Amino acid sequence: METPNRPEAPSEAQLLDSLSRVRELSQKDPALGERALRAYAAMRGLDPEALRPFLTPSQRERAREAFQAPYLRHFAESLPRYPYATDDPTQGVRIHKREKALKRVHIQVGHYPHVVLRLVVDVDLPWPQVEERIHALPPSLVLVNPGTGHFHAWYEVDPIPLQVPPERQETLRKALALLAEVEALLEAFYGADPGYNGLLSRNPFLHPPEWTWGGGKGWSLRELHRELQALLSRRARRAARWELASYGRNCTLFDRLRVEAYGQVNAFRGLPGGWEAFRTWVLQRAHALNQALFRDHPKGPLDPREVGHTSKSVSGWTWKNYRGSRVWPVSSTGRPDRSRLSPEARAHIPPLTGEALEEAVKAGASLGGKRRGSQRREEAKATEAKLVEALKRLQARGETITARTLAREAEVHPSTASRWLKRMRGQG
Repeated sequence: METPNRPEAPSEAQLLDSLSRVRELSQKDPALGERALRAYAAMRGLDPEALRPFLTPSQRERAREAFQAPYLRHFAESLPRYPYATDDPTQGVRIHKREKALKRVHIQVGHYPHVVLRLVVDVDLPWPQVEERIHALPPSLVLVNPGTGHFHAWYEVDPIPLQVPPERQETLRKALALLAEVEALLEAFYGADPGYNGLLSRNPFLHPPEWTWGGGKGWSLRELHRELQALLSRRARRAARWELASYGRNCTLFDRLRVEAYGQVNAFRGLPGGWEAFRTWVLQRAHALNQALFRDHPKGPLDPREVGHTSKSVSGWTWKNYRGSRVWPVSSTGRPDRSRLSPEARAHIPPLTGEALEEAVKAGASLGGKRRGSQRREEAKATEAKLVEALKRLQARGETITARTLAREAEVHPSTASRWLKRMRGQG
């Protein structure tokens, strides 16, 4: 009499994979999951009670469900309506609807046109070599390449809106400067790839779960800055170059564009369609500067959508608030210097001749010197008061006092802060 063949014992990997499917089924329909468990046990010649403990989620799975899953849902909800995405970055990227983009292997994670939500660095080292650094500064999410061990580290920060009203432009400028410095320090901390521009990363919904780590820890920008200052040596901090960071390009473009806008805005005021013409000029100039400034940048030029939002911000604030002519004045008349303007703008500012020129020069000589001298003294006093208050705030927070940190806190030029510090220390 022949003995019936016993079912072949499943391998451990097959067993765990099948039980994970049964567990998912049980979460949706407990009764159906129970029947599936008994059927699988009978098919394999196993005791259902012996398999039941495997249906209980592991500690890692429970942690992933409690912390990582809500973060990933937030990531999906905060995507732009039309983000960049691709299955192969070497074949180029395209703009997709959010729903379709979430089905691509690589998806946009940074440089959103309307807000800054996170910083991402590309670490081209096997993760065991930098494991201590990962624990010292926990990322919000880590996506590891299973083949090489290299990884992307995401740091979720408090949102920084990029579309702000004109009265908040200085706050935005200060935030972008700090953001660029934090990104540069983060790259120095990990020894990250300086050529990575922070635009695309692996889609965490399609990445293998065993190589997706992190519970969505959130950081404030100042908190992240303080931690990096403490973890990096002084030499490493000084070597970090914020202008080479991906968000350093935003800061550089913003500062350069607003100075040029200040020098041109008066040429458009009072003219029919002046606002539209000025806005168009600023937009064209922004795109030209983007190519000229960042053609040889390690991360390349900025995305055109980011350039457009920077242009809109600068033109709106300048048109509404800027009333000075301090960028390119002629000292004897106080009028904009026509030799520094474009031919189109120069045509709107007729030159002074004859008696009008003589009167303007006399008026500038009799009144301008005294007014400008007193104005400089008032500005110097105001700057010193800002530096004193900034120094007190830094000391209260226990931060290291350097010319760069003082300049950022007081919103003055670093050389001004450096001269003031040297003078104060000399007096002490």
